[in-house]
Amino acid sequence: MKTYRYDQAKFNVSVTATGVFCVALLVTSALCLAGVIDVVPAPIAALLLMVCAYQVWNTFVAIANPQDVVIDDDTISFRAFGRSDTYRLADIESFSVREVGGDAKVYVRVNGGGLLRGRYWLQLLYMNDGKELFQWIEDFEYRLDPTSLKSRARRSSEQARAAKSAR
Repeated sequence: MKTYRYDQAKFNVSVTATGVFCVALLVTSALCLAGVIDVVPAPIAALLLMVCAYQVWNTFVAIANPQDVVIDDDTISFRAFGRSDTYRLADIESFSVREVGGDAKVYVRVNGGGLLRGRYWLQLLYMNDGKELFQWIEDFEYRLDPTSLKSRARRSSEQARAAKSAR
């Protein structure tokens, strides 16, 4: 079993503090819309309420920014705030990976993702052994769907590298 952990200090600032700030904005926006306080106009308060509700949901309910990724022979788990989403590798039907900024940040959707689970942003740059986790994620996506366009491009690239090094 291998645990990949988001650096605690960076997690506290970029995930937890952002979530708490959004909770405060959510409450303030709700109070503005209810007419209890008059800090911002109602249209702005409504927009803030929607954006902050989405962020709070993703942070504390859907754990879209997990602190830990735990991989063993049979499962992968995404964990944060005392909650864990665990998937048996054999039961995963789709595993979609989108790289943002190379291998620094990836968006992973497991079995299509959903409102409560299955959508994860992984800040690989700030996780222990982030490059190793990135490689595992890429390899798993490749094994799960070897006929995808992304898999074919990877194979082609590997063949070109091998041919170049053989020369």
